[in-house]
Amino acid sequence: MIAQEPPWAPAAAVFFVGREKDSVLNKVLRRPGLGVKLNLYVLFVLLLFLVSIVFLLNRNTDSLTKQVGSDRVGEEVKIFEKRLAETQDKLLIDINFLATSLHFFQAVGRRSANDVAEIINPANVSLKLDDITVVDGDGNRLIDTAADQTDFSAEDRLLAVGLSGQETIALLIENNRGQTQISIAAVSPVLSQTGNRLGAILMSRRINEQFLDEMTFGRAAVHMGVVHNDQIIARTGAVPPGNGAQDQIVANDILIDSDPLAAAQRGQAVILDELVSGARGVPHAVAYVPILAGTETSSVVVVILVELEEIYSFQNDTLNNTVFIFTALTMLSISIIYIAIFSTTIRPLNELRTIAHTMTSGQYDQRAPVHSQDEVGQLSTAFNEMANAIQQRETSLKEAWEQAERADKVKSMFLASVSHELRTPLNAIINLTKFVALGMYGEINAEQSEMLNNVVASGKHLLNLINDVLDISKIESDSLELFVEEGLHIEDIIQPAIETANGLVLQKPITIACEIEPELPALTGDEQRIRQVVLNLLSNACKFTDEGQITLSVYRQDSEIIIAVRDTGPGIARDDHEAIFESFRQAKSGVRKAEGTGLGLPISRRLAEAHDGRLWVESALGEGATFYVALPIKSSLVPTI
Repeated sequence: MIAQEPPWAPAAAVFFVGREKDSVLNKVLRRPGLGVKLNLYVLFVLLLFLVSIVFLLNRNTDSLTKQVGSDRVGEEVKIFEKRLAETQDKLLIDINFLATSLHFFQAVGRRSANDVAEIINPANVSLKLDDITVVDGDGNRLIDTAADQTDFSAEDRLLAVGLSGQETIALLIENNRGQTQISIAAVSPVLSQTGNRLGAILMSRRINEQFLDEMTFGRAAVHMGVVHNDQIIARTGAVPPGNGAQDQIVANDILIDSDPLAAAQRGQAVILDELVSGARGVPHAVAYVPILAGTETSSVVVVILVELEEIYSFQNDTLNNTVFIFTALTMLSISIIYIAIFSTTIRPLNELRTIAHTMTSGQYDQRAPVHSQDEVGQLSTAFNEMANAIQQRETSLKEAWEQAERADKVKSMFLASVSHELRTPLNAIINLTKFVALGMYGEINAEQSEMLNNVVASGKHLLNLINDVLDISKIESDSLELFVEEGLHIEDIIQPAIETANGLVLQKPITIACEIEPELPALTGDEQRIRQVVLNLLSNACKFTDEGQITLSVYRQDSEIIIAVRDTGPGIARDDHEAIFESFRQAKSGVRKAEGTGLGLPISRRLAEAHDGRLWVESALGEGATFYVALPIKSSLVPTI
């Protein structure tokens, strides 16, 4: 049995606190003198005021930071898209200029690599392109300025487009010595004056660190990273060594976000609504911009980060200064108030509190000194009167408690005796009847077998009723003990209950469905008692449902695991929603079923509450019923050793 504190031990403290609150409140309302002594409430008001100021200041600065960040990253997106379009236009202009140059297409027509090189190399000094490739009409390279290139497959496919007579601009993705290189490439056919295709020319500008630095104009507060295949290919700045996720970090410990990345790959620039905190907690505005080169979608996305360190520092400085100034003013106010009321209120109340604590330990002969006739003096006089009354009642309360303890022990002994005297022979009757029904004591006919099975079923029903009565008796006497375990998997608890419930509806046109959310966290509790709750709810659903479906759903909601049992039965009137959780009570629709004692739901609710959980019902007549059990994921129960 769970140990309880005797009622007379805290009686003085409870009575004193209630009397003190009532007395102080009345004095404050009726006599202005006591209001001066209660200026300590100013502390509470000042603290609330400080919290309100900090909250409003923080919210307003956060809103301002978001707005500024959104505007700044939006401007960066426009600048990037404009610079990207200018780069593509420049490539097309440069390639058209070269491809239509008389000396150039004559050199290509002669298929002279030296002549082509004499034209391309000087031109690239001013163009500053990363790669210029020229092929003849058969696709043979006349010049390729990217000397370190090893993979020509992607470049050849793009040159084939030029040899087919098309001029286009596209993204060129190459794998060079195990490293992915991404370029913006323009390709054009080389035509003679008569329109004959002599070859093709390809110009490309790599999207690398240098390219990104040009896009940011070298500004330290703007960071960019090129993402391909969910990995950073190039970025402005460097990631500190030792970080295992370097291919996922754009800058300042900010990782790639897969959702906006996927949206950007579909061809639409995405600006995040929320700021993202980076290193040292500095907020960043983030945008994902696809690199579109003649297509509506792109596998290459540039992540743009705008660091808002200046406004973040301003926000912190303002907040710190506000808290410091307000704290100084509050401390000054506290000092003045404390000095003013200590001698008139705090010291007498401390004496009164000390005596109250002494009385709480059982020394009821202590009395409070009365120093004055003001509100505190009157409170001390009232306290002494209360102490006299409590001392007179102590003896009678102690005797009543001892008598109640003896009665509780007798009740516990009676329950234990009833449990043994009823369940033991009843189990023997059930088992012996099973043996007879199985023909172990001689052959029996079908009618006898049916009668014996009815006896077994009735015996089990009676045993369940006895167990319910014993459970509710233990619960009401606070003697119910749980065998608490950690790491309980809800699937292991639910499955046996489902199997048992399936056996209850074999003779009914009812299907039982089970829907369990995957990867639910483990619970802490008594596995057998939790299963008892679930089985009680399923048994009720099977009992009151004649046809249709019973659905058991298990899912997570916030910090709880929800178990829901929904049936297609007659439903429960709203007026009966609480009545069905009272002992030996049933809903009006349930009384017609005539089975049970009306203890299943009260026991189930008490067991759920013993696990720091809840049990409730949602139903209406004619609409079925849904019973919910909520069990906390993080329980305060201590595992049983």
